[in-house]
Amino acid sequence: MEKEFVIRPYGKSELAMLYTKKKMTQRAALNWLNYEIASFPGLKEQLEMLGYHSRQRIITIAQLRVITEAIGTP
Repeated sequence: MEKEFVIRPYGKSELAMLYTKKKMTQRAALNWLNYEIASFPGLKEQLEMLGYHSRQRIITIAQLRVITEAIGTP
Protein backbone atom coordinates (compact mmCIF):
# COMPACT_ATOMS: atom_id res chain seq x y z
CA MET A 1 0.00 0.00 0.00
CA GLU A 2 1.43 3.36 -1.07
CA LYS A 3 1.45 6.37 1.20
CA GLU A 4 -0.79 9.28 0.29
CA PHE A 5 1.13 12.18 -1.25
CA VAL A 6 1.34 15.05 1.23
CA ILE A 7 1.31 18.67 0.09
CA ARG A 8 4.22 20.29 1.94
CA PRO A 9 7.55 21.90 1.04
CA TYR A 10 9.92 19.32 -0.48
CA GLY A 11 13.58 19.32 -1.26
CA LYS A 12 13.84 19.36 -5.03
CA SER A 13 15.82 16.10 -5.09
CA GLU A 14 13.39 14.48 -2.66
CA LEU A 15 10.46 15.42 -4.91
CA ALA A 16 12.30 14.17 -7.99
CA MET A 17 12.93 10.81 -6.30
CA LEU A 18 9.23 10.49 -5.45
CA TYR A 19 8.29 11.06 -9.09
CA THR A 20 10.75 8.50 -10.41
CA LYS A 21 9.81 5.93 -7.74
CA LYS A 22 13.47 5.75 -6.71
CA LYS A 23 14.34 3.84 -9.90
CA MET A 24 17.04 6.36 -10.78
CA THR A 25 19.99 7.91 -9.05
CA GLN A 26 19.23 11.16 -7.27
CA ARG A 27 21.07 13.14 -9.96
CA ALA A 28 19.19 11.41 -12.81
CA ALA A 29 15.87 11.98 -11.04
CA LEU A 30 16.69 15.67 -10.58
CA ASN A 31 17.62 15.95 -14.26
CA TRP A 32 14.28 14.32 -15.13
CA LEU A 33 12.34 16.80 -12.98
CA ASN A 34 14.22 19.77 -14.44
CA TYR A 35 13.46 18.47 -17.94
CA GLU A 36 9.75 18.10 -17.13
CA ILE A 37 9.60 21.63 -15.74
CA ALA A 38 11.35 23.05 -18.79
CA SER A 39 9.38 21.09 -21.39
CA PHE A 40 5.81 21.23 -20.04
CA PRO A 41 4.13 24.19 -21.79
CA GLY A 42 3.94 27.20 -19.49
CA LEU A 43 5.05 25.35 -16.35
CA LYS A 44 8.39 27.10 -15.92
CA GLU A 45 6.78 30.50 -16.43
CA GLN A 46 4.09 29.76 -13.82
CA LEU A 47 6.72 28.63 -11.37
CA GLU A 48 8.88 31.70 -12.01
CA MET A 49 5.90 33.91 -11.12
CA LEU A 50 5.99 32.12 -7.75
CA GLY A 51 9.69 32.87 -7.26
CA TYR A 52 11.10 29.65 -8.71
CA HIS A 53 14.60 29.52 -10.17
CA SER A 54 16.30 26.42 -11.51
CA ARG A 55 18.99 26.27 -8.79
CA GLN A 56 16.68 26.46 -5.79
CA ARG A 57 16.75 23.50 -3.43
CA ILE A 58 13.30 23.71 -1.83
CA ILE A 59 10.00 23.55 -3.71
CA THR A 60 7.40 25.64 -1.89
CA ILE A 61 3.82 24.53 -1.36
CA ALA A 62 2.57 27.01 -3.98
CA GLN A 63 5.16 25.77 -6.50
CA LEU A 64 4.32 22.16 -5.66
CA ARG A 65 0.63 22.76 -6.39
CA VAL A 66 1.52 24.14 -9.85
CA ILE A 67 3.83 21.18 -10.56
CA THR A 68 1.27 18.59 -9.51
CA GLU A 69 -1.47 20.28 -11.55
CA ALA A 70 0.77 20.09 -14.61
CA ILE A 71 2.45 16.69 -14.36
CA GLY A 72 0.35 14.96 -11.70
CA THR A 73 1.26 13.70 -8.26
CA PRO A 74 4.13 11.33 -7.70
